[in-house]
Amino acid sequence: MLCRKPSAKFLAVFIVVLAVLSLLGAGPAQAAAKAKNAIVLIVDGCSAEQYTLARWFKGAPLSFEPYQVGAVKTHIADSVIADSAPAASAFATGVRTSDKLISVGPRKDTITGVPAPPEELRYRPLATVLEGAKLLKKATGIVATSRVTHATPAAYIAHTPSRANEDDIMEQAVYQGINVVFGGGRRHLVTTEFKGRRTDGDNLYAYLKNWGYAIVDNRDAMQASSADRVFGAFAHSHMDPEIDRPRLHPEQPTLEEMTLKAIEILSRDPDGFFLMVEGSQVDWACHANDPAHMLSDLLAYDKAVAAALDFAGRDGKTLVLAVSDHNTGGFSIGNYASDGIYPRMKVEDLLEPIRKMKSSAAFMWAQIEKEKSAARVRSVIKEGWSIDITDEEVNQILDRAQPFKDDVYFVLGEMLCPKYTSLGWTTHGHCGGDVPLFAFGPGKPGGVVDAPDIARVCARAMGFDLEKLNRRLFVEAARAFGGGRVAVDKSDPVNPVVKIASGGKTAELPVNKNLLKMGERMFSLEGVVVYAPDTEKAYIPLQAVHMIKGSKQPLPKISN
Repeated sequence: MLCRKPSAKFLAVFIVVLAVLSLLGAGPAQAAAKAKNAIVLIVDGCSAEQYTLARWFKGAPLSFEPYQVGAVKTHIADSVIADSAPAASAFATGVRTSDKLISVGPRKDTITGVPAPPEELRYRPLATVLEGAKLLKKATGIVATSRVTHATPAAYIAHTPSRANEDDIMEQAVYQGINVVFGGGRRHLVTTEFKGRRTDGDNLYAYLKNWGYAIVDNRDAMQASSADRVFGAFAHSHMDPEIDRPRLHPEQPTLEEMTLKAIEILSRDPDGFFLMVEGSQVDWACHANDPAHMLSDLLAYDKAVAAALDFAGRDGKTLVLAVSDHNTGGFSIGNYASDGIYPRMKVEDLLEPIRKMKSSAAFMWAQIEKEKSAARVRSVIKEGWSIDITDEEVNQILDRAQPFKDDVYFVLGEMLCPKYTSLGWTTHGHCGGDVPLFAFGPGKPGGVVDAPDIARVCARAMGFDLEKLNRRLFVEAARAFGGGRVAVDKSDPVNPVVKIASGGKTAELPVNKNLLKMGERMFSLEGVVVYAPDTEKAYIPLQAVHMIKGSKQPLPKISN
């Protein structure tokens, strides 16, 4: 059966959607030169003041400082202050979306200055630059020190209405066919039977092995691997803070080591590659007001950026973008305690208390929880941060910890930094200011840009159009076939299946996978199937539409 031409109504709706995509993602960027490769490095929850402290602590400029080209506006569709999920989604898709959403269209309500989206765009999956690179036959990779299903990496590899849907995110990541995945999150690969979190019966490790992936779980195995497809899950949940890693799990690779190995593998592809690297835990350190954790992970990120810049400098065909998704903690060099001395503050005065810190606040609180006594609190803080606290401060810490249900260790930085360091914090949450933008290579942007421009810069540099990519990867099934012919079978709620009646047969497309079953035959698709529960709409690749209808029409190109 030949594919029918889209209706006028369908085309009109698509024009509206694409117009809003343009509105939400528009912003200043230089005309892009072509790049064979693109590397986006994101340090979560960081801004200029953290970079300044890291420079003092390092005693030298950070690797990316010579390449500052501007700044990025970080607000999201429904808030002045961003959560990582919509912030990274803007970087990945070129569309500004709403709180907690992962690379799907925004909700109805928006803040002043952000147009309200049409109904057709709400919760609609939005194609990412990683998916675009994959369609150009480029190799793709994700590196993070969090679970790879956490908000920032998730935005590049999945589409879901909540960042909490980490089993769905991992399933989409596996079925995306990403060449290299390095980070934490082993628990979302396996079922509860194997101490994992999955309840759908799918052991994704088995699938990866069947598809030829090398599975690695430590530094030595990662570095020894010569495979072109490698999946590294180095922790059950998140990887360790860099400051604690040598004592807790020295076998875990550093962010620099993961970045170097990813580049080594991906650069073998003659068509080029796209790689996203996240220094995940600077954000958590700033949430905790923990300078030791913050600096150790920020300097680890600095080394990873240096590795990317070194490759790009030798290669000459690689765009490198280094940026943060938002600031966290309201960090400052200087606090109320330094009001009277700041004109005389020496570098040594600033750094000496921090240099004595040898543990993260989270690690210290884990030791305190074993025995919540005054003596235990005092000894753990003395050992971890080299601070002799008073009996009154011990009692204040234990009293202040009581209201915390989660993240109790936040109390340590909150109580101790104002008195024992010259560092200030205003919040345990995120902040809404612009963040510095660093760029190197062909197609680099300049000036103050919108968050969605990060994706648009990458797409233009690699040579594809995000709007064309969206049309190819995500077709609303009911519009393509008629609502009465499409149903979503949710009889097994953790394994929903899109079913489409066409030509006297029923095609089946499991949600979160890139599979199409017609009769007894199973086909692999170039993109994943997504179901939006908020709108009860299913989205499938245009390739699937053609296959179900028996069309021989070639798929449209996504190139510029």
